[in-house]
Amino acid sequence: MKIHWYWPFARPEELHWAEATCRQGEELIVQVVDREAAPPGGPWGQHLRVERNLPDVDRTAIGRAQWLASRARTYTERSRARSRSWAAEAPDIAHIHYLNRFTDLRWGGSRPPVLVLSVHDVMPHVLRGPRRIEKQLLQRIYNSADALIVHHELLRTRLQDEFGIDPERLHVIGHQVFPVPENLRSVKPPDGTPTILFFGALRANKGTKVLCEAIEMLPSELDVQFHFAGRGDLEVEQELSRFAATNSRTTAEIGFIEYERKAELFRKASIVVLPYTEFSSQSGVLHDAYGHGRPVIVTDVGALGDTVREDGTGLVVPPSSSAELSKALEQLLDATGPRSELSEATTRVVNERSPQRLGGNLRSIYQSLC
Repeated sequence: MKIHWYWPFARPEELHWAEATCRQGEELIVQVVDREAAPPGGPWGQHLRVERNLPDVDRTAIGRAQWLASRARTYTERSRARSRSWAAEAPDIAHIHYLNRFTDLRWGGSRPPVLVLSVHDVMPHVLRGPRRIEKQLLQRIYNSADALIVHHELLRTRLQDEFGIDPERLHVIGHQVFPVPENLRSVKPPDGTPTILFFGALRANKGTKVLCEAIEMLPSELDVQFHFAGRGDLEVEQELSRFAATNSRTTAEIGFIEYERKAELFRKASIVVLPYTEFSSQSGVLHDAYGHGRPVIVTDVGALGDTVREDGTGLVVPPSSSAELSKALEQLLDATGPRSELSEATTRVVNERSPQRLGGNLRSIYQSLC
């Protein structure tokens, strides 16, 4: 069996899942964007080959008039590069890990016999047009696949209810917890002032403004530091920079975060917070926190709330409520609070969602389709 994964933003630490999906004598091609965080092109492990040939966006155009046109050209060329890879490799199964609702309406004559789609966002975080039109585009793409994979039961239910997808075509596989090398993790955060970490893409829906409001509500005598790390929308980056400049217990690290630095941030964190205001998917950052054994505070959007309640790994608060978020922060910062118990619960989840276990689950789905 030859398998092709279109996974533009895959990082090296995520490829263990792909390797665990294969069996002796099989090959899996992972096609990624040629960018700083990508795995190197060529052989990887026993079964994988990385094609690092998808173009990256021109970040020098961000905020300029030509940004939209630049992105459109980039996304179109990625689609063409994928079609060229399919034509050259003739895989038995193609798995699209990242959808683009504007370029994936047609797969072309090189479409492999079996097409699998991972649906991370049932509806996009940011709509580029009328909701009705956006939904029609997604409906067409969802209908074109032999199978759809989501990372939580809630997302499967939404696809059934909102898009009328046949349940037989829907499969749930947990989000993998990426393995963290022992030298890059610690069972407990450092002694001293606890640090609360916000990590990831800086967009309006990520609730950074709500978190800043919650920070200002905390008692002034509370010993705590907050650290924001990531990059994204210019407006959000500027807001965080201004807030950190005026709030003595907040720091902001704006920009791309290298893997080793990312591990350091999670290692030093006592709590990871995901205060998202709108969300229609599962979270990689949540599972990064699990990989480092850190408890979380999340909002009840997308699959976040249900996942944390089921896993018993943190506190869940309503979205867009700075008051409730502030209360939750105080609760977990309390030395007599449930922080240790919540942290211990992540160990079970790490085992349940290991790349090896999830690779076997995904392979079973592939075999049922061939």
